[in-house]
Amino acid sequence: MELVLSFNGSRGDVQPGVALAVAVAARGHTVRMAVPPNLVDFARAAGVRAEPCGADTRALLGSDLVTRDLKSRNPVSRMRAVAEVTHLGSRAAAAELVEICTGADAIVGGSVGQERSLTAAEALGVPYLPVHYCPMRTNGAASPLAQWGLDPPASVSRASWRLLEQILWQTSRSGENRLRSDLGLRPARRSTARRIADQGVPEIQAYDPALFPGLSDEWGASRPLVGFLNLTGDTRALVGADAPSTALNTWLDGGEPPVYVGFGSMTVDDPARLADAIVRGTQGHRVLVATGWSDFMSDAADDRIHVVGSVDHDTVLPRCSVAVHHGGAGSTAAGLRAGLPAVICWLGADQPMWGQQVTHAGAGISGPLAALTETTLRDSIDTVLAPASRAAAQAVSRRLIDPVRAVDAAVEIIESTVLTRG
Repeated sequence: MELVLSFNGSRGDVQPGVALAVAVAARGHTVRMAVPPNLVDFARAAGVRAEPCGADTRALLGSDLVTRDLKSRNPVSRMRAVAEVTHLGSRAAAAELVEICTGADAIVGGSVGQERSLTAAEALGVPYLPVHYCPMRTNGAASPLAQWGLDPPASVSRASWRLLEQILWQTSRSGENRLRSDLGLRPARRSTARRIADQGVPEIQAYDPALFPGLSDEWGASRPLVGFLNLTGDTRALVGADAPSTALNTWLDGGEPPVYVGFGSMTVDDPARLADAIVRGTQGHRVLVATGWSDFMSDAADDRIHVVGSVDHDTVLPRCSVAVHHGGAGSTAAGLRAGLPAVICWLGADQPMWGQQVTHAGAGISGPLAALTETTLRDSIDTVLAPASRAAAQAVSRRLIDPVRAVDAAVEIIESTVLTRG
């Protein structure tokens, strides 16, 4: 079996794909990845054959399109920005992807850039197997209205997903049909989500059912929830997963477990204001700050606050007391695996949904990063350090599917689907 795994976005979006690629190759299959140019070296370090495809996502995440337009309070402006991000450089990237995928039996891809992957798969006459990091289809367990602070009943949640699907299709159809024309395909008349479902292949849900009660029953085998995907310890070592330095180990051992603060690949709008809120709002606690791609708080280090570029969540978070982060799927999973209560300070996309689900589980609290102040941060940390929140986070941790099992389950679904259709 020969597969191409097409994963676009930040490192957090690409890393689960690398975990899948390593596992697929270990079963004797031929696999190669199509990833953003800034993450090619990361994938190759894991021993995966990887080719550049699409735009540099580090540059994109720092652009006005992402930092301003995607966060607009105007829903129409936000949907237009989603469409623009989706199709930015897509025509060239689609041609690159078709070339990379020639000869493959199937394309497996993340939700970022799914339109491109589906179009390439149709042009080549092979199936496209999606991998989603959060619910993206009509369901009653989680709602896209979370970003407006709403937690509607199941019927309203389902209606909101159907409406969102149509809005996204209306704002993106012209760009998607240009891609199809470039590749010799007729214009599409149904949304991307509907055409993916029409293939009759499973849509792999790479997150844990513990956070979405009832969703596995609602979706069944068509959208199996396999659990969060993660690199093994051996692969993390290969990619240089930021194992604690001597200095960090010494600092961690030198006092009480710290509050962890990290916003991954996200770019914050007003880093000086946010840094001040964090310094003042964490008084009385030691703080470990992972600056990520933004270099946020890189000059704030002192005896109480230790600043690093990034950390290996699996080895460092179990040595912390609270995780303050943006609510990305990877950060949420890592914090919960470590049994840490969370203060989720979201910026957009799927992050409000994760914040809402963690809050439902009693394992943390959530709110927009723009509203974070010294006072709200201090109060939030005090709240999640209470015994009830800590116990809830540890209870969720015990219920999570082991990442090795999750990766194996995803690979088995891919194998059985491709071999059956072949």
